[in-house]
Amino acid sequence: MTRVVLDMVPGYAPEVDLLRHLGFFRAVADVRHFGNAAADLGMTQPPLSQGIRRLERHLGVRLFDRDARGVRITAAGQQLLPAARDLLDAADDLVAAARDLALPEQVRLGIAADLEDAVPVLLRDLAAGGTAVAPTVAGSVELVDLLRDGLLDVGVVRHPGVHDGLTAGEVLVLPTHLIGGLVNGGGSPLAQVTLPVAVPPRHHQPPAHDQLVDALRRAGHSGAVVEARDAAQRQALVAAGTAVGLVPVVDGAAETGCPPLRLRVVLPHVTRRRPEVDHDTVAAAIAAGLGATSAPPGPAR
Repeated sequence: MTRVVLDMVPGYAPEVDLLRHLGFFRAVADVRHFGNAAADLGMTQPPLSQGIRRLERHLGVRLFDRDARGVRITAAGQQLLPAARDLLDAADDLVAAARDLALPEQVRLGIAADLEDAVPVLLRDLAAGGTAVAPTVAGSVELVDLLRDGLLDVGVVRHPGVHDGLTAGEVLVLPTHLIGGLVNGGGSPLAQVTLPVAVPPRHHQPPAHDQLVDALRRAGHSGAVVEARDAAQRQALVAAGTAVGLVPVVDGAAETGCPPLRLRVVLPHVTRRRPEVDHDTVAAAIAAGLGATSAPPGPAR
């Protein structure tokens, strides 16, 4: 019933994340400067400006005027600002109450499903080091959304990808090796197989997916892939002989010609972190547990 009513509101745009965009509104209203507000939010200015315009279309009113003298809040913006602050404060109170009900000593860790068998290895290493985690394994795009919503403390996601409004660490490179198919040895193993490569769904992290396909072609493979919803399905395809797989190697050497898995540890903006979690220490423990090397954030070649 609620959805029907909302859809009947003129200008209603279901793609608008209302709370997030109201946060943009409040930030700009507080400092009256788009660049400074973006810095306070831990993001760049263009998506902030786009978010404000999207919110204005959603509400059907103009919130700010911009001219040579700077940014001025409109009369409509002045009237809506108190209600926006109340709504954001109520949302923060709700999240805080939920956190009080959760186990505060556990780090809510999101792990990209692309890590395959490296997931249990990483979790065991973290537990051995005294870091208790409540893990969530999902696609990178979903993990980023959970981080933005305050439902995760740390995320390990595929690179490249979009993580605006969050803090991303350096690019970590994890070697991979080929499983399945018949490889005679010598040269690139991918150049010797004709089967497609079983990979996670593209929507898990579209930029990383597209970069992997390009890397497969550069390695001599056709670039053909088959998208499988989870690790078990990918393993089933390999076992059935209908696809090959690329799996990460923890604390191992890369197989010649196999593109590595590129990852980033992503954290909430410093103003939205739980005080009981040492985010930087956990991020360092994850990098150590994976045994990954660091690399510049540019695309693989």
